[in-house]
Amino acid sequence: MLRDLRRVDLSEFCKKRLFEAYFGVDTKGYYEIVFIRYAKSRLLKKEALEICELCKRIETKFDTSIRKRTLFFSSQICSKSLEIFKQDGWRTYDFV
Repeated sequence: MLRDLRRVDLSEFCKKRLFEAYFGVDTKGYYEIVFIRYAKSRLLKKEALEICELCKRIETKFDTSIRKRTLFFSSQICSKSLEIFKQDGWRTYDFV
């Protein structure tokens, strides 16, 4: 659950329209970002690296340190992509 929730306009950072991003503060006071990916195609390693880079750009724009990162996706995901997210401390969830 996030308070001070706001939607991030990703058109400033990338041209892809497959994502939505929400930025806020959790109940413990940590900054958290939530990405939602609606694409039907498989999430590959290249796109996982782009999402991580996108998160770093958002951190610099808002001048914060994002402690919690979450990704919801509705497609298949490559095992290498999943490993990249786990190494960077992301929580990933599949939804239908």
